[in-house]
Amino acid sequence: MSQQRPKTKFVLAEATLDEINKQLKINTFVTIVLVLMLLLNAAQFIKGYSVLYGVLIAVMAFFLFIMVKSRTLLTMQKQRLSK
Repeated sequence: MSQQRPKTKFVLAEATLDEINKQLKINTFVTIVLVLMLLLNAAQFIKGYSVLYGVLIAVMAFFLFIMVKSRTLLTMQKQRLSK
């Protein structure tokens, strides 16, 4: 008597093409937001040379790196499923 529970989280290995496309759209939106935040933080850093904005730039750059890597994984999985 096993009942199937609805999926609670995104698992790349079990994802369908539609789910991957949805994640790619979310990834694109988050990447754009991160780039805008990075640019705003860079402008504030240049204006005031604050350590806080320097740290924020480093954190945003790290998150941007992670988002680009996840986009690469999603794209590879999408290509694999499309074949």
